[in-house]
Amino acid sequence: MPLPLITSPSNPRVKHAAALRESRRRRKSGEFLIDGVREIDRARKSGIRLLEVYARAERGAQGFPTVPGPGKDLLDELERAHFPVWPVEQSVFAKMAFGDRNEGIVALAEAPRRDFELFESQLPDAPLLCVLERIEKPGNIGAVFRSADGAGVDGIILADCGGDLWHPNAIRSSLGTLFSVPCVTAAAGETIDWLRRRRVRIAAAICDAALPYSEIDYSGAVAIVLGSEDEGLTPIWHDRSKTGTDSAAIVLPMRGIADSLNISNAAAILFYHALLRRESNRP
Repeated sequence: MPLPLITSPSNPRVKHAAALRESRRRRKSGEFLIDGVREIDRARKSGIRLLEVYARAERGAQGFPTVPGPGKDLLDELERAHFPVWPVEQSVFAKMAFGDRNEGIVALAEAPRRDFELFESQLPDAPLLCVLERIEKPGNIGAVFRSADGAGVDGIILADCGGDLWHPNAIRSSLGTLFSVPCVTAAAGETIDWLRRRRVRIAAAICDAALPYSEIDYSGAVAIVLGSEDEGLTPIWHDRSKTGTDSAAIVLPMRGIADSLNISNAAAILFYHALLRRESNRP
């Protein structure tokens, strides 16, 4: 039996969902919204706990969702799994959806646990990792997740990042891959301590470094470390007494007038180069 059509913007479910567009409310509640069919499906398949799903509907359709194509397929799957889907009138649904990309489905989800204990349990013996330090823009964070997923990076550590991992722009720019790539948030010092305890070699991308990125060994456990486009990495990553004597400061050569790349572009180059080198070392 379908759930009743939600027709009022004052409905408590609508008000709660709309409030989660604010970062402060996401942090306080431990919940966030997922827009888009692909992103919801990837979250569900990655083990993210969906709490409720809302689908656009019309009064004239007796309250049944009017979502075409892949969205209807997803709703059919949820129905077969006996997951409740709330139909929401279009004008009210617009208050819940983010931006101009309205595919007719929004999911309310529980923010998953993010700590080193769980993170470590998800990693292989010799992982290829990425560390992002002080990255503020959610869209940049999401784009790096997308590159990491494509290149098979085993996990991402967000060190002193002010960006909101569950911001709609982070989810959208990642194409939902931030649900599947293992991740943890920590302070930079805590991150370095964990990397050294686990004997992960650090390759820190630093603009004035002397060693080209192509001249280091990417085999074994390695962490590629990237900082903000404006300021780069903080001094702690320049100090080998802290990062370890086998750590390396690497640089992406810039042949034109620009002194740096967008972080997602730099990340993609380094990830795929590391992937190529690691695969060439396999028997």
